[in-house]
Amino acid sequence: MPHDWEEFDDVITAGTCCPTPDCGALAVAYRATDGVEHDDAEPWEFTCPRCGMEFAVPEDELVLQSVPKDWLLAKVHAA
Repeated sequence: MPHDWEEFDDVITAGTCCPTPDCGALAVAYRATDGVEHDDAEPWEFTCPRCGMEFAVPEDELVLQSVPKDWLLAKVHAA
């Protein structure tokens, strides 16, 4: 997995289990929040840290997914 996500201040993460039989390790992927749109059509790409298998998972089948920090703070206003 390329680590170009380290260049960005904000990233979103997603995780899923490896589909390889007898593996099942948690695989995590990162995306920059720049230009993030809610697009279920674009699958997340993962590389298993245990067995090295590369695979893609649709967004609606992820085990976990974070959201950009600014989405969480969108309704917070300073007094």
